[in-house]
Amino acid sequence: MLIKTLRMKNFRQFKGTTEINFSCDAEKNVTVILGDNTFGKTTLLQAFNWCLYGEANLPGKKNLLNYELSVQMKNGEQETVEVEIILLHDNVEYIITRTQKYNCGGGKVIGEAVPTIIMSCKQADGQTKPIESAKIENVINGILPKGLSTYFFFDTERISTVSDRKDIGKAIKDFLGFSAIENAARHLGDKSKKNTVIGKIYADMDLKSDDQAQNALDRIHTAEEKRAAIAERLQECKTQTDHYEERKAELEQILRDNQTTAELQKHADKLDRRIKDEEKIRAQSIEEYFKEFSAGALPFFIRPLLKETDDFLKEVKIDDKGVRDITKASIEELIRRGRCICGREIFEGNDAYEHLMAEIKYVPPESIGITVRHYREQLKNFSRSFERIFDRLKQIHERIEHSKGRIHDWEYELDDCRKKISGKENMARYESELADIRRHLRELEDKKSRFYQDDGAQKRDIDQYQKVYDKLIATSAKNREAKKFLAYAEELKEWLEPTRKKIEGQIRKNLEEEVNKLFDEMYHGDRRVSIDEQYHADLVATVADTEIISGESEGAKRVKNFAFIAGLVALAKKQILKGLGISTESYPLVMDAPFSNADEKHTAGISKVLPQIAEQIIMFVMQKDWNYAAPVMNQRVEKKYFLNKISETFTKIEEA
Repeated sequence: MLIKTLRMKNFRQFKGTTEINFSCDAEKNVTVILGDNTFGKTTLLQAFNWCLYGEANLPGKKNLLNYELSVQMKNGEQETVEVEIILLHDNVEYIITRTQKYNCGGGKVIGEAVPTIIMSCKQADGQTKPIESAKIENVINGILPKGLSTYFFFDTERISTVSDRKDIGKAIKDFLGFSAIENAARHLGDKSKKNTVIGKIYADMDLKSDDQAQNALDRIHTAEEKRAAIAERLQECKTQTDHYEERKAELEQILRDNQTTAELQKHADKLDRRIKDEEKIRAQSIEEYFKEFSAGALPFFIRPLLKETDDFLKEVKIDDKGVRDITKASIEELIRRGRCICGREIFEGNDAYEHLMAEIKYVPPESIGITVRHYREQLKNFSRSFERIFDRLKQIHERIEHSKGRIHDWEYELDDCRKKISGKENMARYESELADIRRHLRELEDKKSRFYQDDGAQKRDIDQYQKVYDKLIATSAKNREAKKFLAYAEELKEWLEPTRKKIEGQIRKNLEEEVNKLFDEMYHGDRRVSIDEQYHADLVATVADTEIISGESEGAKRVKNFAFIAGLVALAKKQILKGLGISTESYPLVMDAPFSNADEKHTAGISKVLPQIAEQIIMFVMQKDWNYAAPVMNQRVEKKYFLNKISETFTKIEEA
């Protein structure tokens, strides 16, 4: 596809009729339109979109009519906005014209709700043939699908996000013609989808006379649907597994790079736990010490007094011949009763009486000796309790001091560890995340194993009921014919599916090779472009023999995406699916401010590569950016225009 001419009438700031003829030369294939910001570069880009697809993403009011004309209109007057594109596609010239009428009434200027579009093509004999209005949209999408247009008519913002779009995979397949293979596989379908070829053949078979055959077919459909659901779940598991594996590799690399810090962090955490545990033991020992001290304080403090008392009583000569715990009152009671507890009589004058009267001299209150003896025995017992308390307090005190020493040593060691890891990342959070990821990966493997088992069971059911079904319908001539058609369709599907996967894998591989070849020419650095299964592109760098996704500056992202688009164009030129009867068309690159945020070296690299890859380059660029591109690209420029800004609402285009 080559764009020959863009003609505009009263489209936004381009008042009157403006016509631009673009270079279609194979060597000098670049057209440059120079203008600063607000001069109308974005308006030119949107003129293409409006003419082809009826959409213009422009700031401000929705009216496309030139503002100066709009404010001059009087009630009853009418003005026209028109954009016409002449292009070549597959050796056929097409003329596309979109028009919108604006009427003034009641002091307001309002455009028609639905613009009109006409399209024609030149025949081999030079005659122009109009295309039916009902077919125009399909013809335009056949030339350049609307979904692909944003990849070849793009502005500064579009180029920065081109490889991040969710629909990028579908767009690339459409662009390279691979969607035809996918559509063929989808059209063939399977037994569970009645609106597909295989499904319709099954549905057309005569099963009314055989309920068993219908039941078998229903079971086959159910199993097929379950297998389709399982396949989706397995794909989800694969996507999640890929994500976790990628993050796992990053974390393992981080931990390898910071192994010493991680070991110090582990040791610091261990010391911190030890200190906390030892502080609990010390607190318990202190509590126990005070408890013991409170219980034994009295004997502890009166010990000197007890020793003096005992020494004093040893020096005092006191007769303590009395029987322990016998008092004067006890003896007098025996004499009064006249009989001893042993049964012997007691009366005045006999031996028993005389002995008892002699004993009274040694018992309280007559004898202090007994009392002193009792007191000394109590002092002795009291001293023994002191010895036990003192030993216990000494033992607890030693334990407290031991804990204190251990805590001091560990705190000193912990402080040393923290100084060594000060300013470095805490590896514990990475290890925790890595443990979680490994757990998730194990769970995903278990889940996939269950899905595979379930899928195997469903496949066995399909095989079993297929045999039943085949046997039941074998006698029907109609069904035999349907089975023959079905065999063809299933054989084609069986060939198409692995072929589709193989080609898709080859497309992604070829695209990545093309993109990196171009990226190396545009970029001054050591990174490369990685393209995943969804065709999203990332910049990766090699660290310790491991590739990791690296950060992207605006300039690097710009170069990456230029390489991505250029790689697509280069791949289309190679006609990689031509062997399957699928051909692709080359497309122009129409760019608004393509070099914004790119430095001088990157601009030069981009300027060198793009004209070599694309058959036609049309760019709207500021003079300051063109200064970097011109030395490299000037030899490829055939057409050059300047945007002359007359006012905020009027711009003229002048050819150099």
